[in-house]
Amino acid sequence: MVFAKTIQADHYFLALTLPDSVTEQLVTWRATALPADEGIPLPKAQLYMVLAWINSPNAAQLSQLHPAIAALRSPAFTFTLNDAGYWPRSGQCWVGCRPAPRELLQLAVLLRSRVARIGCPQSSLPFHPHVTLLRQVPSSLTLPKRNFSWSVACNHFSLFSSRYQRSRRIITLENTYPLSPN
Repeated sequence: MVFAKTIQADHYFLALTLPDSVTEQLVTWRATALPADEGIPLPKAQLYMVLAWINSPNAAQLSQLHPAIAALRSPAFTFTLNDAGYWPRSGQCWVGCRPAPRELLQLAVLLRSRVARIGCPQSSLPFHPHVTLLRQVPSSLTLPKRNFSWSVACNHFSLFSSRYQRSRRIITLENTYPLSPN
């Protein structure tokens, strides 16, 4: 794994990507269930579930990152996006899973622990598995009924880099790590 090309990245993060069929359904649902003029919709390519953040890592931390993550052995699992919410403090509207499968929660804990061990502190807030749909949502947003359900099979997680270039966020897939078959 070579990080030389993206060493200038502001941040990295580990996330579960969603199948194209699920992201298509999320985009369609968002367009019909949420007001068009409320908030900024995230692009389809940015609909993923972040498991751990790696904020402003230095070169030494990046060199330790791959071996720490690659050595992880965690089982594949399935979760269902069947919940929605709004966080007024951050202005985010999201979909998530309730209840979250034990394997998903354990994967997030393991990844956050390994990232913290290489010197990248993690949030003290509890992990809430979710996919952000809208940012900068006003507090007047009315959430739609939770009459949806999308099943997502997870057999890998991914490492992304994120940086700003010409006032745009550029997100790049850096690596994919397999989960163990059940």
